[in-house]
Amino acid sequence: MRMSIISINTMFSIEGKRMRGSTERGRESVFDGIEAIAVVGLCAAERRHYAMRLARDRSYVFVPAEQTAQGIEAIDRLVDLVGMTSGVHGFVLEHGEGADCAEIIGALSAPDTRAVLTDLVCVLDLACLHSDLDSEERAGVLVSQIEFASTLALVTPDPANSVGREEAIGLIAHLAPEASLFLRCEGAVHEPVCWQFGHRPPDAGWMAILNSEFRPPARAGGVRACRFEQARPFHPQRLQAVLSAAIGEGCWGRIVRSAGFAKLASRPYATAHWDQAGTLLTLSPLSVEPLPGGGPELLALGQDLAFIGFDLDEAGLCEALDWAVLTDAELLAGPMAWLEYHDEFPAWDSAHRG
Repeated sequence: MRMSIISINTMFSIEGKRMRGSTERGRESVFDGIEAIAVVGLCAAERRHYAMRLARDRSYVFVPAEQTAQGIEAIDRLVDLVGMTSGVHGFVLEHGEGADCAEIIGALSAPDTRAVLTDLVCVLDLACLHSDLDSEERAGVLVSQIEFASTLALVTPDPANSVGREEAIGLIAHLAPEASLFLRCEGAVHEPVCWQFGHRPPDAGWMAILNSEFRPPARAGGVRACRFEQARPFHPQRLQAVLSAAIGEGCWGRIVRSAGFAKLASRPYATAHWDQAGTLLTLSPLSVEPLPGGGPELLALGQDLAFIGFDLDEAGLCEALDWAVLTDAELLAGPMAWLEYHDEFPAWDSAHRG
């Protein structure tokens, strides 16, 4: 398996807001606007079929992906035109496979929008799950859709394959522990959900792990999660070697998802957001700090990472990651020496260097 590492110089928007501010799950909100259900998914046929069925079942207006792709302004105009019509109770908004869930949530949670998001449904074909996770083009989008969803409508084309289904459901339950899982039968849709997206989106599994709030599902299907914490920064060359073995070769199990916060010794001016889905890893600068000069500041240079995957060897993976951080001698050499380390990770925009 090939591993790719890229860098995207963007800051958190909705993602940053997902760190827990409250543990309450919003189900009792009173909405000023008209209820909207967003439906996403990589399988266009299954996504549209479910969205149309959901709209018909709830007596909502169905808005196809071709219309929602025109942006929130087009949705607001539609709501203004038909939202006050007698018998219109809400909207089901289908979004194309490239839709950004963070943008959907942000747009439909804004104070001035007429359509208020109450449910984000990810329609997921379990038969395509593993192949999509192996795709560099689709893995990141798929994981994002799962993690942001309040409802996961799971299509199971082979009910007899209980082992494969249990593995897939175990993985999804780790990625999105707060989402409602719905095993779709022919013609059925899930029960109404009322999530307060304006308060906070559902927490992703990796965030629950880092917040020490993750509770593994009773039936995990061979899926495991672990956390790596280390006060020292990574040596870039040794980290590259560990990543090639861990993600590229699967030496410590199949890592499907890892995320959190990391520090490269060769880039001591910024903390990075570590974001890996499938074979693709992104390190993006989150904050810019003064170049550390040693002493107490070094305690803030460490790692806090969550890993989710099949048959993870937690002890072996953490041992390898520990090997990749700075040794005592390297740590004492100081930041000016670290800047000389060979670093093959993609460069960050100079604007983030302070």
